[in-house]
Amino acid sequence: MSTASPLLEDVLSLSLQLNRQAFANPPVEGWVTSFLTMLCERFAGHGVRGVQCIQVIGNVSLQVGAAGAVPAEASAQNIVDESSPLIPVIRERQMGTMPNARIYPVAVGNDGIGAMLAYIDESKANVALLDQALAVLAMQLGPAMLQHLKAPSPRTGRLIRQIDMMRSLYEVTRDFSSALDSPEMLKRAARSLVETLRIDHVGIVVFDYKERIGTVISEYPDNGILGTRISMVSPLQERLMEQRQPVVVNNVEKAVDLGPERQLWQTIGIKSIAILPMIVQGGLIGSVGLDAFYDVHDFTSEELEAASAVTAQLAISAHNAQLYDELRSRANQLERITELSRRVTSTFDRGRIFQIAKEETQKIIDSDLIVVALRNTESATLNMYLLVEGMPVVADFPTERAALRFVFNTAEPLVLDDISGSEDPDYRLLASSQMRAAAIVPLIAGGRTIGAYCVLHREAGHYVSIDLAVLEQIGNQLAIALENARLYTETSQRAETERLMNRLSGNLQSRGDLQSIRLGTVQEIAEALGARRARIRLELPNKPADMALRAEAATRAAGKPGDARQE
Repeated sequence: MSTASPLLEDVLSLSLQLNRQAFANPPVEGWVTSFLTMLCERFAGHGVRGVQCIQVIGNVSLQVGAAGAVPAEASAQNIVDESSPLIPVIRERQMGTMPNARIYPVAVGNDGIGAMLAYIDESKANVALLDQALAVLAMQLGPAMLQHLKAPSPRTGRLIRQIDMMRSLYEVTRDFSSALDSPEMLKRAARSLVETLRIDHVGIVVFDYKERIGTVISEYPDNGILGTRISMVSPLQERLMEQRQPVVVNNVEKAVDLGPERQLWQTIGIKSIAILPMIVQGGLIGSVGLDAFYDVHDFTSEELEAASAVTAQLAISAHNAQLYDELRSRANQLERITELSRRVTSTFDRGRIFQIAKEETQKIIDSDLIVVALRNTESATLNMYLLVEGMPVVADFPTERAALRFVFNTAEPLVLDDISGSEDPDYRLLASSQMRAAAIVPLIAGGRTIGAYCVLHREAGHYVSIDLAVLEQIGNQLAIALENARLYTETSQRAETERLMNRLSGNLQSRGDLQSIRLGTVQEIAEALGARRARIRLELPNKPADMALRAEAATRAAGKPGDARQE
């Protein structure tokens, strides 16, 4: 994670630099070499030693720029045949390798026009992360390199129009590519596509493969479909997932095999739609829908190619924004845990510790109820403290019958989707408060499990394993605080006992007669215990029962502790 953030910043910075130079009017002289030089400098710390960009025209590869340590055998021009490692990269538009380099396709839409070769010290690189970054930059080189094809002809005329479209799209995507706030970034992306393609509406959908549902998470303009759920089990969605290519319906009313989506689209008012896949690291994470509401729209190949390029960038930006959100959330969690540690270690009052743990946990983890369960080893019972408003509600259970004994015995965290059907008394108590989902971590201090810390929610399946990582850190701090409080209480009690013993011993030594010693002793004990009455009973041993001499000294309190007398 620590490597991803600087790498992301470098990719964004290089993308902006490429746009400024390559798509200037006219393009900046030597922009390819300038761009590659900056790439080498930025990625030198990630193991990149050199890089070159190659354009393939017919069966000839032409080096259009190079920087860094590029091998001498990489000549300016080579004949490309079927044995060249460039061929599968350009045809399939997939990354390839050579003995001393990694190859990334340079393409525009479905047309491969060249490749970018990076010479990497793989012992110093996070290769998977670096591949993703360099592949993104290589794909952005495609439209820029087509600036050299300005000669008028039927072929280049289409390319010129495509370049103009791409320039416009890159300009409008520049802002959202640098945005790291997910809702704002998605909103900008949708608006950019609407304004550039002159389409009526754009909706962005993310997929939940577990539920087999897609959800509209952003749209422009606002048509009230935010949050709309779309089934992934339909002919069009299955085609999108299988082919990973745009799915186009130019006329919704006349199209066949639309499944349940026809009714949804007609209800919304869509007359034509193009669905483009959002793919990140080979995974389909969602789709972008280009919607026509007012008239039937025939989507051209140029529109689809341009929108596909922006959608690819959008998918990466969305993924990066998600990583940023995770980093920000993680930083916030660490900050809250640090605050928790500071607060719980500043007191030895167990009730106050419980209250602090509850307050800080609810700032990090969504929960409806928080419970601390502590083992009472003397009585083999489980003391469960339900941290509700005001004083905790306490319930006791035999440890061997409590479901939490599993956490005590294994010292392992646990996530439960639904405890409502449990027959164990502790879970039944929690379920009676409509609690269903639970995340539980052991409280471990001094190598022994002293209890468990639980967060609960009314929604079944609310917690996942990632919640345990945060809860374990909270549990560690709570266990330390509770153990410190216990040790402090024991030490305080021991010190008080020793103080009383010392005072009693001193008083005994200062009294000369037996009567004073007995009276002083019983007064000290009565005062220490807060008793209103105390009595000393003496019995002489080894005497016949009928002639036993009994001696009894008693003190009777006269309304205050320690005020005693001998009887």
